Amino acid sequence: MASHKKVFLLIAGAGLGLRLALAFSVTPYLTSDSREYHQYAASLVNEHRYAMVYLGRQSLLRGQVFQSYRPPGYPFFLALSYWIFGIQTRPVLVAQALLDFFSGIFLYLVARNWLSRKYSLWAFSGMMMVLVWVPIYMTEALFMFLFLFSLWVIAGKKRESWLWISLAGVSWAGIILVKPEKAIFVPLFFGFLAWKNYSRKGIARAVAFGLIICALLLPWLIREKTVHGQWVWITARSGRTFFDGSYIPIDQRKVYLTALKQGLNELEMDKLFYRVSLEYLRKHPGHYFRAGMKRLYYLWDLRTFSEVQALFILPILEQGGRFRGALVFISYFLFLLSRVIIVLGALGAIISWRRFRELFLIYSVPILLTLFHFLLFHGKARYLAMAYPCLCILSALWIRWLLRKLGLDQDEETDLVDRDYSTGRPEPVPESALDSR
Repeated sequence: MASHKKVFLLIAGAGLGLRLALAFSVTPYLTSDSREYHQYAASLVNEHRYAMVYLGRQSLLRGQVFQSYRPPGYPFFLALSYWIFGIQTRPVLVAQALLDFFSGIFLYLVARNWLSRKYSLWAFSGMMMVLVWVPIYMTEALFMFLFLFSLWVIAGKKRESWLWISLAGVSWAGIILVKPEKAIFVPLFFGFLAWKNYSRKGIARAVAFGLIICALLLPWLIREKTVHGQWVWITARSGRTFFDGSYIPIDQRKVYLTALKQGLNELEMDKLFYRVSLEYLRKHPGHYFRAGMKRLYYLWDLRTFSEVQALFILPILEQGGRFRGALVFISYFLFLLSRVIIVLGALGAIISWRRFRELFLIYSVPILLTLFHFLLFHGKARYLAMAYPCLCILSALWIRWLLRKLGLDQDEETDLVDRDYSTGRPEPVPESALDSR
């Protein structure tokens, strides 16, 4: 056990050190999404309103004021830092470094619900490999922290506490305000809570979880109703996202030009993208399936994705310095190793299929994410971030299986849920033991 603590501290220390080194030595590159998040946050601090002047790639729209172009969760996080420390990027990066580090801690605690300390450390090390979200003005560091905190609460014994389940509800409200499309996971977590604690109190806690989410989202929904004169789900750009993710072979500029000629406002412009997309899909129904397969390809594409190159590697190298160059090399090498973790996680899911019921939540997140992107949502490799912690746990199961096959597993501590793979029957471990860690 002492050796496990030393390994844990070594991995944690290295992970935290690298994250803080990036936070203190790199200046984030603000473009596209990141610039718009910054604009909204600066507007909140300086003008006390949520608005931005569009300066993006679509030249037809430059100078237009948008009040709901980006979800509010991450801009409010930035605005809190700007309000306390002034409009500076360094405190934001330090905060993201700490959030990203604690995300790894929560992943380790989640893994301990099913794995021994040894194999939980394998999962933890996989999570510590991904450093690229720290110096980027993107939502992933904040989103992953909120998600893994809620997963830690709901997957273990903490779900039996009113306080912790309330905090999980707060966390999920934050998740939806950061990434509105993740609302599709709320029924999954609600159902899991009701299933695992099937009693009057358990169902009451699940209902409280849902009500807290609704109560915290309501003020923003009312704000959108006030601004646009009708109910809007968090942001007024889902139509553009649907258009892009459906790979409609129509020049976006033509759609924007039509919107400007008709004098459409922000919300009406978004609805126009929905109409154009659905009309094209109605005329070409086969395109929907092809677009879905293309979305899956881009979601699970394990090559270097564009955000890493455009927002992480090139901007840091342009800032110069051997130390920064070394950080880029280390971070990129670890990022490539994380691609191996994804592959091993997929293998672990296959060889551990008999444990699907015990690992239901861990299996369900990647499956539902994949299904959602196939059916509807944009396919980009960075959207796989939500499934990555689950794949870390599944990769640890594969390593455990391999070491046992080779006769190299000398771990004296057995997993909390263990199976005889020849019969598929679990050893008689009481459910209370499953949640105890």
